[in-house]
Amino acid sequence: MIVLEGLQKKYGKQHILQDVTYTFEKGSKTVVLGSNGSGKSTLIKILSGALEATEGTLSVSLNDVHITAKTIGLHVGIAAPYVALNPMFSLSESIDFHTKFCPFPAGFEQAEWLEKAGLTKHLNKRLSAFSSGMLQRVRLLLAIANDRPFLLLDEPLSNLDSDGVQLYKALIHSFALSKTIVVGSNYQKDEYLFCTNELLLEKHY
Repeated sequence: MIVLEGLQKKYGKQHILQDVTYTFEKGSKTVVLGSNGSGKSTLIKILSGALEATEGTLSVSLNDVHITAKTIGLHVGIAAPYVALNPMFSLSESIDFHTKFCPFPAGFEQAEWLEKAGLTKHLNKRLSAFSSGMLQRVRLLLAIANDRPFLLLDEPLSNLDSDGVQLYKALIHSFALSKTIVVGSNYQKDEYLFCTNELLLEKHY
């Protein structure tokens, strides 16, 4: 469960988030909607532990055990266009490095999913040679295919073609339906068709 109480984020005098109060129940699927500049990405970053709120509280618990802000990242999978991947690593090296800290779930068929993602023939290429769409497929695969209970997705279909959209839907169906999911979206419905809850953010500047 993730509970927000009066959450605010300011940069100087500019309010990005203002008085956000909301509860993400365990196992819930929530889409965060709003215009550009309403703070969707900022909220996702705060939920991931990568960014601190200016005011208000963020409380995260897992099976009634409180999770501190410093350790939230150990329980979260996140995919967003701004999530950095080391451009000097090959895809194979990236997967090996990632799974040391966030392994794939038991029974995961890595070769099968790499083929579904259209990445098999690129295993030995450096990520610096990948297109933006290929990088997003890598992000989605690493973020979703694990046993972490919280999944944060910020504009997950960015730079994806129709095959990439189908990959995203297959990953969600196969690995994420038991997770607590938060999706930040610019009203692209394919990103959040599985969501049953909605949080609407307003622009404050």
